[in-house]
Amino acid sequence: MLGDSELQALNSSLKTVADDNQRHHQELHRLLDQFHFLLESYNRLKSDYEEEKEGRERYKKLARAQERNPFILVLVDGDGYLFKEYLIKAGAEGGVKAARVLNDSIRDLAHERLGIEADQCRIMVRIYSNILGLSKSMARSGLVRHEARSLSTFASSFTRAQDLFDYVDAGDKKEGADYKIREMFRLFADNNQCKHIFFAGCHDTGYLSLITPYRGKTDRITLVKAASFHPEFERLDLPVRELPTVFMSTQSAGNRAPSPTISIPTAPKLCTYYQKGTCRYGSSCKKIHISPGQQLSKTPEHSTRLSISSQDKNHTTARESEFYSKNLPYMNVKSLDFIPVNKDGERIDTYVPPPSPEVWEGYVQRSKVRKLCNNYHLGGSCGNEICEFDHSPVDSDSLNVMKHILRQHVCSKGTKCRALNCYVGHHCQKGGCRGSKPCRFGWRGHTLDLTVSQWETPVERSTSADSSASPDSVDDDSGAWTTTGWGDSNGSPLEPSFNHTLSNMRL
Repeated sequence: MLGDSELQALNSSLKTVADDNQRHHQELHRLLDQFHFLLESYNRLKSDYEEEKEGRERYKKLARAQERNPFILVLVDGDGYLFKEYLIKAGAEGGVKAARVLNDSIRDLAHERLGIEADQCRIMVRIYSNILGLSKSMARSGLVRHEARSLSTFASSFTRAQDLFDYVDAGDKKEGADYKIREMFRLFADNNQCKHIFFAGCHDTGYLSLITPYRGKTDRITLVKAASFHPEFERLDLPVRELPTVFMSTQSAGNRAPSPTISIPTAPKLCTYYQKGTCRYGSSCKKIHISPGQQLSKTPEHSTRLSISSQDKNHTTARESEFYSKNLPYMNVKSLDFIPVNKDGERIDTYVPPPSPEVWEGYVQRSKVRKLCNNYHLGGSCGNEICEFDHSPVDSDSLNVMKHILRQHVCSKGTKCRALNCYVGHHCQKGGCRGSKPCRFGWRGHTLDLTVSQWETPVERSTSADSSASPDSVDDDSGAWTTTGWGDSNGSPLEPSFNHTLSNMRL
């Protein structure tokens, strides 16, 4: 039989075994809990890995697809960027050539911006414009025929010439082209397949809000400069390039040489029609009405004005042909629909280059067959159903001669004229002319500030007032239109060198 000490020792051993067993059981539960935690973590990580792997595979596929089809986007607002005249006049053939010239020019610029990467890129061109309105405007300038949507032939040929070239009619609604261009830009501005965007819409400050978020991103966007380029776009820290072989372009107003402007009152003129009893303007006539034989008194102030005016006229610096070619606005989409004026509200004519002798001779020969109708070819319409003058199509050279001749004759409304279809002159643009006879424009017509300050709405769209008077209605005291040409009140021709040509025209 066990003694008490042995029983006590056995009890202690059993208790120790039980305690050890309890600790072992607790440790086993702890290890099992950790195992379950690690297993759950592993499953989560594995799931995340699988998702990440799938995402990477999708990205690789997308990246490979984008690298396979890189392209360069050219966005053009066709209402503000007009193709060169010779391209427009060539019609369908001009559309094909315009696409080819544009493609070559953009390819050269792309090499400048992207290097050898440009060789892997296709060129996508999207041009949006109001073809109906543009056709009407261009018809008035003799670039296309007098038919609705006559520009469509050029546009469709341009579209067919290249696979990714589209000349799109945005409709005649206001801002139609703007809306299309904005959406196309937003769609491709951050697209990896689109490696670069050439933006040709810098005539309209409405696009500034669209381009400003990409300021300084020279690797993504290049601005294209053409006619009416707004200086605000130069502040976007983006490269600016020109396409002189593609679009019409003129020197910006900010780079023009300053025009000599002297504001000196001129001497008042007497109205000879009042003295004859035939002035139809009455109290609204701008000239002085005095009876025959009555002398106009000259105040000391008036005498001083006359002497100052005469002195300045004698020292007027003659403007050469190069001055007018650089400073006068060229024909663009604005000059086809609006009237350019300077800061003093005086009308500025678009530049008409002097014809060459060969062109003059071609016009003379054409006019010998039949005299051309000015109203139809230059004014846009004739309105005379029994008109005796020629309405048949006229070539661009002859049309330029007509413009050149008529711009040398003074509009009866002067620089206040706001008629879009007025085809006579509002200031002189003859190189080397100082205003002496036979020039009819006077001193102010040779010192006019030629910087365009704004473009005003023509009277044809703003009111129902009569348009600017053609030479048929000139009735001031400086001269009258005769059957042999512009002449003074006695019918003497003012410019003998033009007599052989003027006699063949209905002016």
